[in-house]
Amino acid sequence: MSIMVSDCLNLSALREAKVVAGHRGLNKIVSSVSVLEYADISLLVDGLFLGNELIISALVSIKDDVEAQCRLIHRLHEVGEVGLILYYTGIFVLCLDRRLIQTADELDFPLICMPENRFDFRYSEAISEILGLVIKDQMKETYFVTGIIDRITQLQEKQQTIGAVMRMLSDRLHCTLLLANHNMEQRGFAAWPMASRWAYKEILDEYLQNQQLPPLESSVCIKINDITLYINHISITFETEPIMYLIAVNEYHPLLVYHLKQAAEVIQIFINNWQYDFGIADSYALMQAILEDDPPRMRQVAKSLNIDVSSIHTMWALKEVGTKGSASNELQQKQNLRIKRTMITKSFLQEHRKLVLVDTVNDSVIAFMNDSPFHDGDDGLEKTFMEVLRYKDQDSLLVVCTNLMTTSDVRNAYTLLQTCLDTCHRIYPYKRIIYLHELQFAEQCMSILEQGEALTENYLVPLKPLQSQEDSNELIDTLSAFLLDAQCNMQQTGERLFLHKNTVKYRINKIKQRIGYDISKMPGAYKLYLAVALYRLIN
Repeated sequence: MSIMVSDCLNLSALREAKVVAGHRGLNKIVSSVSVLEYADISLLVDGLFLGNELIISALVSIKDDVEAQCRLIHRLHEVGEVGLILYYTGIFVLCLDRRLIQTADELDFPLICMPENRFDFRYSEAISEILGLVIKDQMKETYFVTGIIDRITQLQEKQQTIGAVMRMLSDRLHCTLLLANHNMEQRGFAAWPMASRWAYKEILDEYLQNQQLPPLESSVCIKINDITLYINHISITFETEPIMYLIAVNEYHPLLVYHLKQAAEVIQIFINNWQYDFGIADSYALMQAILEDDPPRMRQVAKSLNIDVSSIHTMWALKEVGTKGSASNELQQKQNLRIKRTMITKSFLQEHRKLVLVDTVNDSVIAFMNDSPFHDGDDGLEKTFMEVLRYKDQDSLLVVCTNLMTTSDVRNAYTLLQTCLDTCHRIYPYKRIIYLHELQFAEQCMSILEQGEALTENYLVPLKPLQSQEDSNELIDTLSAFLLDAQCNMQQTGERLFLHKNTVKYRINKIKQRIGYDISKMPGAYKLYLAVALYRLIN
């Protein structure tokens, strides 16, 4: 694979583009191209990226936030992407801030700008030409091992994992790959397409005939959920590891044996040369196994660590909600901040209860604790923790998930955290402790908004009696603060809005009169609560 960023700039779709920063990264290998429009880095988890991709964006969602733009460049560089092609500058991002250019230069991350104030350039033109160039190169490249190894070396050290390698191979071969040890226990996998969720145990049970692997040169055709699958495999030997098996799953035809051999060669080189240890049993390995809901790996690591995974019923996630430092030193400060937060969290929990796990995952400090299956609802521990943290770290938000009965519940809670926390924070902008039920409420609000304006208007109907008057804004703001920010407390509502308590009381009484019912009693209270949350999200 020999297509570099500089080669893509010679394409007709990018001929008028200008490299404004990161010139020293133009020799990076390009394997694909992807569009990224919603650039909230809290949602950009590692699994979304393949590495070696050129990213296309207009940065619409962060067009006025230079710090967020710099953080995005750091994040894309961190996960192994090779450049950003910025469209529609002068229209959305009005001008490129020097801090953004400086960040890209420091990281050798090419920042490519399409002509300013032009709306007639289309993403599809660049996408089709870049992919055409990559595919043409792949068709000429009968031996792809060297190209994949080159891509691995360009990844940052923490990205050089067996999962990343298998993801590259799966993307190159357009098939699902499963890596198993000598006992046929899963050690890695990459699905094609990425979002596919195959029943691997069912596939392996069908593939293993009388507990024996079929001959190397043969393939097996099976049917899973009315989908025909062709499966074949190859064995891999290592210097320090027992024999392993690479199994290919394809929907249309068996993977060619010489492609399978090359994929096995890549894995063999990676494990031997990078000294990758599948026997690593640490808190991070166990945490990843739990979050990925991988029971075999979970049991293996937990046993070596002498940890009872079934006793985990609470998860805390400490997230960053603010920024510190300039763009030039932000990455180092963020790394130091993560270390500090991890140490503070671990020290605090060790003092207050038996600790299970604390580590950093995707820019968050995650803590798993063993406690009663049914949390008693006392939130004193998390409040005390945030008080301790407040003096040392002003920009943190704690997510508390309790009553998690299984590791699948843990995985679901973590997924909800990744997808809904930003929306939840917009609904409750003043909260520094977010609970699982509030994430679930945010998910409900997102679902309503995604179904369109007409349905959303139906949920806003309870606010209609307030919207027809001249004082509608102040009444809705007061109601929003009363319900969402102050838990129906007059004094706290006044403090939030900088109003006297009597003023708040007067407005709440006026709201009750216009709406026609007690806003603190169910079920009307819930309808109002949902309405003001949606109103806050769309205004």
